[in-house]
Formats: sequence, C-alpha cells, structure tokens
Amino acid sequence: MSDSPSHTVLIVDDHEINRRLASLFLQPLGWRAVMAINGAQALDIAAVQHFDVILMDMIMPGMDGLQTTASLRQSDGPNRDTPVIAVTGMENQSAQWHAVGVTQILLKPFDPDQLIAAVTEAIAQKPNGYRISA
Repeated sequence: MSDSPSHTVLIVDDHEINRRLASLFLQPLGWRAVMAINGAQALDIAAVQHFDVILMDMIMPGMDGLQTTASLRQSDGPNRDTPVIAVTGMENQSAQWHAVGVTQILLKPFDPDQLIAAVTEAIAQKPNGYRISA
C-alpha cells in the first residue's frame, strides 16, 4: 500500500472484466473503487457519494458515457466538478467529450502505469483541465 492519501474512484463500465481490471490496477495505491455497471447506476451513486475521480466508459448500452457525464455536470450533486476520465478506444470524438466536461481521455488498451498516471494527474489538476493519455 502506498503512503499517498486514500482516494475513492468511481469506475463506470458495462463490462465486468474492465471494472475489475481498473480496480485491480488501482489497488496497490490503496485507493478504494466503487463500481457502476451503467450510466444510470453511476448517476445514482454519484448523487450520494463524493469521488476523487470518475473513470467513464464512453460506449455503454442505454445511457452512454457522454450522456452520463453531461448529466453529472448539470447536477447539483457532490460530483458536479469531479474529474471524469473517458475510457475509450475512439480518440476521434474528443472535442465532443470535452464539451460536456470530460477532463481527460484514456485510450484503450492501457496498462496499469497509464491508468495510475491518468488518475493521479486528474486528481491533481483543476476540474476544467483536459488532455489525452495514450
């Protein structure tokens, strides 16, 4: 376990293996992961619990990551300004994601070091920052 302060990360992905891997990658830092299987569940969870960062799969059935992030930014909840990292294989829609409040893009596939770097940077930067991590 790391000496860094503990953080809580919301992992939103419709694929269980992706949620588990992201959680596993963050475990050595001592960070706590809360998981949501879709956008609607993520919004329900985010309405009652503050997170330090949100990992958002952009392609999900029903409410996708774009819609979920837009709803989160329009809410009065505790995560309105929480950094959101879009997790995707498609870089070509980055302008649209930035417009709704995505802080950063983490391109798939990624390794543990890339995820840790993206999450650490998102927590450290101001909410309105934006970059792409490849």
